[in-house]
Amino acid sequence: MASYSLYKRLGLLSMALFLLSGLLFWTSLSDSSRLWLRLISGTLGLCLLLTSFLYAWILFQQPTPRQTLTTVTAHFLVRFLANQFGKRERRKLFELCKNPMRHQERLLQEIIKRNGATVYGRDHCLMGIKSLEHLRRQHPLTNYEHFRSYVDRMMAGERDVLIHGLPASYIRTTGTTGKSKYIPQINRMAILSQVMAFMNFVYNDLYQVGLLKKTLYFYVAPEILKTKSGVNIETGAAIAEGYDLGLSGFSTPPAGYKITTLHEALYVQLLFGLLDPDIGAVVLTFVHFLESAMKMLETNWKQLVCDIKHGTLNPALKLPATIRRELSEDLARHGADPKRAAQLEKEFDKGFRRIIQRIWPRIHGIHGVDSSGSWPRISQTYAEGLHLITLVYGCSEAFMCFSPGPKFLKSGYLPIVDQILFEFIREQDMSLDKPKTFFLNEVEKGQNYEIVVTQGFGLYRYRMGDVVRIEDFYENAPVIEFLYRTGQMLNLRFEKLDQTVVLESVRAAVNRWPGRCLLEFAVAESTVLSQDCPVLEPDELAPYYLFFIELQETGKPLSDTEKQAIDEELRLRNSDYERLRREVSISHPRVLVVRPGTFDDLKDYLLENTGATANQYKVPRKLRTYAMVDTLLKGVV
Repeated sequence: MASYSLYKRLGLLSMALFLLSGLLFWTSLSDSSRLWLRLISGTLGLCLLLTSFLYAWILFQQPTPRQTLTTVTAHFLVRFLANQFGKRERRKLFELCKNPMRHQERLLQEIIKRNGATVYGRDHCLMGIKSLEHLRRQHPLTNYEHFRSYVDRMMAGERDVLIHGLPASYIRTTGTTGKSKYIPQINRMAILSQVMAFMNFVYNDLYQVGLLKKTLYFYVAPEILKTKSGVNIETGAAIAEGYDLGLSGFSTPPAGYKITTLHEALYVQLLFGLLDPDIGAVVLTFVHFLESAMKMLETNWKQLVCDIKHGTLNPALKLPATIRRELSEDLARHGADPKRAAQLEKEFDKGFRRIIQRIWPRIHGIHGVDSSGSWPRISQTYAEGLHLITLVYGCSEAFMCFSPGPKFLKSGYLPIVDQILFEFIREQDMSLDKPKTFFLNEVEKGQNYEIVVTQGFGLYRYRMGDVVRIEDFYENAPVIEFLYRTGQMLNLRFEKLDQTVVLESVRAAVNRWPGRCLLEFAVAESTVLSQDCPVLEPDELAPYYLFFIELQETGKPLSDTEKQAIDEELRLRNSDYERLRREVSISHPRVLVVRPGTFDDLKDYLLENTGATANQYKVPRKLRTYAMVDTLLKGVV
């Protein structure tokens, strides 16, 4: 009924516009009409004729039927404009590669012209800097602590401190000490729109999915805070208020992207995604988020099928009344879909291997970043037969690089040289107090470097902590491949737990355990666990950390209250972790005590199976492979 209603309206509208355009053309050809009236009639007739052809084309494309004329029009316009913008951005990216240093010098002068007269600019004599070489000689390499006092002044409402005027918002992230960092932003949504447009165009260029196929976007709305001066503090991917029109290409109604809890957000986004068999792409920030969604699907598919069959919304979901009402109205407007429910039930009964392509056959790839090494496991189960597509390299501080797609580069990214100034520190020099830096035209193929950036939002010669390899050159620009972070960050949901914070938290927790003495510890992210791992919890939707603790005396087992202390200490030291735990986007850590000597077994394993020597060996606080985890699991008491 829903598809008949939409397609019938599209056909009738196209026909009505065509007939009306004919009437206007007839008027324009009439000798009895005034000349100005004939010109207006002819022009309006041509516009209506083109519009009638547009709606006929939309009808021919068979768009997702669960839409109104208004939403399908918005969907087409947003996707068409985004596709044109993305096409232009890729063309510009190639053009920038021809002479990247010219654009770097130009960008430097733009940044100085915009921000040179600020408090920071005066303190560091920015107006006197005439070239990149001059910047390299005069301005020190920095980290966030170098800018913290300036940011604090802006957040209190002071103008012209790091940037001209005040930021439009701040992106909150976590520094290496565990203290939050606040990165000023001028036009975050414009940058995010640029990224989404680029991704949309490259994906469609690869797979010819079409403009009118919906995207399934998995997203949990973050908590939005305010500075003393009333400016938003948010995350880099947060969807801004009033951006509903920009969401028209997604399968979930805008209300579904205002849900702040993991369980409810995934359920709602799965529900509306399952209703549409022609989903064209799946987009998420981190790939392991997809695994959480698929686990939920395995656990809740019967209820989801029931909701689709009857056009209802699970009453057990803990949703705000306004969000529930908006979602229920959307479901009621388009009605139940027992045919789709039967199709899905048949596929789910077969199991969940390759389930994504079986229920959404038009999907060819998953957009996301594999920050935890989850993709090999996901690609062998739920996403078998699909490609992982990572077209953007960036973080809270800056979007730095785009990939034009495998037609042009098999791997790696090209730097966005008209938006970010790049310098590089050789990997072997990273520990030096004042390491030498290299510009884009000075790096060497096959060498590893730490990235240093300068951008227009107030960060100058900022050490990102990312280590990359120069894989090759495209025209005159280096092809960059990300390798690792300089610190052993734990990062399930962009909380970025630095090892200093983890160590302090573990020690503080052990101090709360009477008669216990800590010998060693290490942490693993649940995303590294294999399917046959004895401690894997397949019904747990949210990821979690596993703490392996070696005590001098095992004694009696740790109580649940004692184990909970690690979680409490982490929440005290890292605001993002605390928020994600409160939102249940991260589950509580699992604490496993191992027998004395287990970490010696880990040392023996690593010395035998890696290139490390006894002199170089350090206890790995972050367990990056399942083999390392398995070694410690053998010692659990």
